[in-house]
Amino acid sequence: MQIWRCIVSGISASAENMALDEALLASACRTGIPVLRFYGWSPATVSIGFAQKVAETLNLEEIAKRKLAWVRRPTGGRAVLHDMEVTYSVSVPASAPLYQLGLAASYECLCHPIIMALQYLGIPAVLSPHSSAGFISASCFTAPGTTDILVHHRKIVGSAQVRNRDGFLQHGSIVLRQNLETLFAVVRTPGDGPAAAARRAARFTTSVSDEAGRAVSFQEMVAALIRGFSSADDVNLVRDIATPEETALCSQLCKNKYACDKWNALR
Repeated sequence: MQIWRCIVSGISASAENMALDEALLASACRTGIPVLRFYGWSPATVSIGFAQKVAETLNLEEIAKRKLAWVRRPTGGRAVLHDMEVTYSVSVPASAPLYQLGLAASYECLCHPIIMALQYLGIPAVLSPHSSAGFISASCFTAPGTTDILVHHRKIVGSAQVRNRDGFLQHGSIVLRQNLETLFAVVRTPGDGPAAAARRAARFTTSVSDEAGRAVSFQEMVAALIRGFSSADDVNLVRDIATPEETALCSQLCKNKYACDKWNALR
């Protein structure tokens, strides 16, 4: 059984969230111990995938008008509005069996405890089949992929991963309550405009609170996720906090990378 560190870091700003994920990945690769982290965002933030072009993806004037933040993720995928959600990240070293499985299989393995967590809340979640479909948009939450989690054929959790020879980082959004109007006001989508895009997206997406039929809090969702990951046969989940070294690296990455236009406006 492998020890995994579990860090519940609460609500932080966009640059700090991305910087801490990178710092924890560096730590996991150095120590050989995977790290599971849960967190939220303040202010609400639009994150774009590593390869996305800012001008083609975001309406920066609308983002400023709505007092939102934006940041470029180190992982791929498309734009996500991080607002009423729990974000998870998993940092896995190359020495871990999960890394050796490869991209697709590791995605699927990490989806299973999340599916279990949703099922603990009475939500019949399943892994997306290969035939899932949506509509074209710069936003992740309009087109369920083969590694997303669905409820009644609608996307409820989306994930992305970045790999190198030392390990991988996977993170994703577990949506507690949707705000599609805001999402499509700030993410550019071909078609009839934000309102029409939001209506179309509502056919393909859902949220934890909508499916549970009640408000599910950040704390309740995190507790269910910890229970889900703890149930894995080969994982011993140990609650922890970021070390001083990780915190120092986070501060450095926040200042020199994720809070800088050189990174965020990379493309």
